[in-house]
Amino acid sequence: MNQKKHKPEHLKVIQGSGKAPISKMGGGKNPVYFILLSLALFLLVQILFGWIWGNVNQGAINTTLASEGFVNVSFTAAGITTYSEKVVPAPRSGFVYYQVAEGERVPVGKGLARITEFPLDEEINEQNEEQGFTEYFQRIKNWFLGEKNEDYSYFFVTNEEVHVEAPLPGLVSFRVDGFEKFGPDTHFPYLTPQEFEEKGPDEQNLDSGEKVFRLMPLLKLINNYYWYFSTVLTPELGQLVAEKPRVKIYFSFAPDVPVWGEQVEAGKRDDGQLEITWYIDRELPGLFNQRWCSAEIVYKNLQGILVPKSALMEIDGKKGVYVLEKGFIHFREITVLAERENDFLVKNLELYERLITKPATVKEGQRFYW
Repeated sequence: MNQKKHKPEHLKVIQGSGKAPISKMGGGKNPVYFILLSLALFLLVQILFGWIWGNVNQGAINTTLASEGFVNVSFTAAGITTYSEKVVPAPRSGFVYYQVAEGERVPVGKGLARITEFPLDEEINEQNEEQGFTEYFQRIKNWFLGEKNEDYSYFFVTNEEVHVEAPLPGLVSFRVDGFEKFGPDTHFPYLTPQEFEEKGPDEQNLDSGEKVFRLMPLLKLINNYYWYFSTVLTPELGQLVAEKPRVKIYFSFAPDVPVWGEQVEAGKRDDGQLEITWYIDRELPGLFNQRWCSAEIVYKNLQGILVPKSALMEIDGKKGVYVLEKGFIHFREITVLAERENDFLVKNLELYERLITKPATVKEGQRFYW
């Protein structure tokens, strides 16, 4: 017997479309996911913005690192240079013709010049030639007037010459000024600028072909491996160097080459001025042409931190600079030791601190991202 199955009357079938329902939140993801994603994007934007802003600020504040430096403390003095020098005189009268050049270094026995009885160049020395022949005819006249002897050479025109050789090694200079008598072999000269101007050098400078007389200075030989600088200082300047055995000196004719001067002599005048001489063992360019010159005498050397002049500022009467430390601007008070062309030498700063070179563009406490 077939029995029919009866559906439960309390159940009801709902007809659908055959499609899964779509979540309004997108893929059924938890809303917390979107909150975290938004937070991450916000933080990323903050980091990028801070990096960009920090780089813009870094270029805008113009910083530099504090560096170590020094400054020479000095004064200017004028004086006389002397050497061990030898004047070479003419052994006879005649016309001189040099065989060396100004500033040339020569050994012993080197030919320096020759002196001829008559000029060698008629065109250049026409006047000197006339003088030479005048002397010749005067000698003939003297012979006829009674100064007779068996020497008939007066009647023959011969251009005798004498060669002058270097008696010692040295540097050649044609400038003979009368100060050759001073130096380490005798005594040192001490003159103020006014005294030197009043006395002045008696300078003599011969050229080839000129007439010379016996014992007239032809040139001088300078031992310029060592030389001396003598000056007269005021009492105030004198006390700065009187007790110093050694000082650094910059001479006006070679301002970029420092030399060391060893004190060899010092004494006081009745008026309190100091007469002092330094010994120098380094040759300088153009030294052999110098007699009176000025020099920068360095008597102290200060060391500290170099700060650009543009970085210096003043707050409430205190001099200082702005430094960037851990991203913040801080005012640092400093003490100025000395001034250079573009910098100040200061203390109270640490080496390699970052300085603000344009303090007007920032303020204390301001923060910068790096």
